[in-house]
Amino acid sequence: MELEPAVAAARAQVPREQSAEDMIEHRRLADAYQDQLWPLVGLDGPELSTREVMISTPGRPDARLQLLYPPGAEPGGEPLPACLTLFGGGWRQGGLHHPSHRHPAARRAAGAGVIMASLSYALAPEHPYPAALDQCVAALDWLVDHGPELGVDPGRIGLDGTSAGGNLAAALALRNRDGAGHPLRLQILEVAALDLTGGHFDWTCVGPDVREPVQSELLGIVRQYVPTGRVTDPYVSPLLAGDLSGLPPAYILTSELDPLRGDGEAYASALSRAGVPVAAFRVIGADHGSQVFEKVSLGARAAQSMINSALRTLHD
Repeated sequence: MELEPAVAAARAQVPREQSAEDMIEHRRLADAYQDQLWPLVGLDGPELSTREVMISTPGRPDARLQLLYPPGAEPGGEPLPACLTLFGGGWRQGGLHHPSHRHPAARRAAGAGVIMASLSYALAPEHPYPAALDQCVAALDWLVDHGPELGVDPGRIGLDGTSAGGNLAAALALRNRDGAGHPLRLQILEVAALDLTGGHFDWTCVGPDVREPVQSELLGIVRQYVPTGRVTDPYVSPLLAGDLSGLPPAYILTSELDPLRGDGEAYASALSRAGVPVAAFRVIGADHGSQVFEKVSLGARAAQSMINSALRTLHD
């Protein structure tokens, strides 16, 4: 198993991503790395009409919801399907400004003809679980209740999330089923973390020399997000939920060189056993971050084409 050569060659042109104990500095370093790498690997999205609203959640910080409209669409026009999309970053970094989130979101809005609604949820460790998930619930409620004022069709809403955002998207689908019961049409889970105990990580995709440091880093990130020991809560680890019936159809994307592929593929099997329609795709030669590197990666282009096809089903 090897990383796609074009991805490896592009990454070799940029100094390795750095980390820091101080979280503000850590996020600054993560932003700097993204800004250096993206021009080499990513395709920029089009300039689109946008609207922003602030989502209020009791006991939580306000969260910014940015709606990206397909070309030719405007708020107040013909109602369009929408997808609430959640960025990755280990629950502790990332945001709507990150090129690996904002450019794919814009390309999906244009390519699938849907409104991509990106939520700037609160980050850990300052705001641990369930702060971000509570904000996601509030954002979905807002899209259903007030979205029509801005051109959102409340009967054609999907969810999407990458990595930590994929965890939040899956947890939100469960919370919605158990709570408000909004009629979600689909969930797209990209390289998602779905069992935060680490019990479903697939370590056969990495060498034994890197397993220990990677495992230590992943579990350290989890402890910052869930410091209270609630890691087996189904809204923290959706793969451990006893009942997965009644969830929206799922499209699950995993990467060959990512231990989290075990989570995604196990979740696909569990959803299927529960009677939920599911399609799962493993991108060969990809690692945890390269599924959006469309400028250099054939696998990334295929993955993004699949996601656009899934989003287009919201028009059905």
